Amino acid sequence: MEVHELHPREVAIVRVEVPMAELPNTMGEAMCEVETQMKEAGVEVAGPPFARYLELAPDRIVAEIGFPVWRPAPHVGRVFPGQLPGGRVATILHLGPYAGLAETYAKLERWLTESGATAAGPMWEVYWSDPTAEPDPATWRTMIHVPLA
Repeated sequence: MEVHELHPREVAIVRVEVPMAELPNTMGEAMCEVETQMKEAGVEVAGPPFARYLELAPDRIVAEIGFPVWRPAPHVGRVFPGQLPGGRVATILHLGPYAGLAETYAKLERWLTESGATAAGPMWEVYWSDPTAEPDPATWRTMIHVPLA
C-alpha cells in the first residue's frame, strides 16, 4: 500500500449501468468504443484503460470506463469527457487474475481501518495488462486507487 499525490487527469469515458455478471463483456466493449471514438476524433490516448466504480450493488454496477487522454475529449456518441480526481490517493497493486481482486480489496479495507484513513470518493482500477496480449492471468497487473479525505 502506498499513498501518492495525483494531479487530475483528463479522461474519455463511457458510463455504464449493468448487472455484475455482464461487466466483463461491457468493459471490453466500452474500452474499444472509447479508443475508436478518440482515434477518429484525433485525441490520443495517454495511458492504460480504467474503470471508476460509482455504485456497487449486489445486482448491478454503475461505472465509468475509459482512458486518460492528452487533451479534453469531445462528446461523441456514448463517449463523454471526464476527469479523474487529483489529490491524495491510496494505491495497491493486484497481481494475478481478476477473480482474486476481492483479496486485494480486503487488504485495502484493512489498511484503511488500521491507518484511520477515510475514502473520499469512488475508487478506480487501472488495467496495466491487456488479457488479449498477455494470456497468462498470473501476470496481469491491476492498480487500485482510492481517493483519501
